Amino acid sequence: MSRMLHLARLRSHLEHAHWPRLQMMVIVALTGGIGFLASYLLLDAGMTAMWQRYPAAVGIAYLVFMALLWLWAVTFQSRAYEYLDVSPGNGGSSGSFGGGGGQSGGGGASASFDSPASSMQTSLAEQPLPKLDLPGADGCAGDDGLGWLLLAAIAALAALAALLLLTTWVVWIAPSLMAEVLLDVALAGGLYRRLRRIRSEYWLRTVLRQTFLPTLTIALLLAGMGYAGARYAPGADSIGDVVAAYQTRGESE
Repeated sequence: MSRMLHLARLRSHLEHAHWPRLQMMVIVALTGGIGFLASYLLLDAGMTAMWQRYPAAVGIAYLVFMALLWLWAVTFQSRAYEYLDVSPGNGGSSGSFGGGGGQSGGGGASASFDSPASSMQTSLAEQPLPKLDLPGADGCAGDDGLGWLLLAAIAALAALAALLLLTTWVVWIAPSLMAEVLLDVALAGGLYRRLRRIRSEYWLRTVLRQTFLPTLTIALLLAGMGYAGARYAPGADSIGDVVAAYQTRGESE
């Protein structure tokens, strides 16, 4: 029986007996709570830079998410064999992380430029560089730094939208994702005779393929939000401080 057929069987059993989307919602809720707690603890430990602390909290929460998903799979591992209607072989071999993993190759673009003449270099060096007049480029100068505040607000809204989309996506694909993780953990925990011909993958690779890029996007957006917020309100170590600074300036005007 092929891997796809085993996955279909596992997914069917999970959907009919164990409410995988509800379980995934619990895992995601715990992950979010750990993320907020991590941000608080990092701040208490002295990491006051928001552009560093928020991505770090996202990274910690993501590690917790993978750990919770692995713990779930280990808990349900024995039932996976029951669902697949297999029994341990008497001469069973020890678990191994086998399987064909995907390979990805990256191609980079390169370009070469001809060196300009030395006279041209001299003439360009003597010319003053143009001054870029960006909104709020001097921190809180220029329109009270409203440009940085606008960037922080845009990044915050984008991060919130990305978080909602990721949460919805993970909960929606929960039956398929959890079936894949469960099968790979079961195969890695002990290869049974009737399952040896199934292509096995490392469960972590499955999770990363489905969730890593959206999580990285959220981390980068939060980093941008934290950086812009700190430029608008120097010394702020949370978004609450940025909002308070905006309210204070509004009252002073």
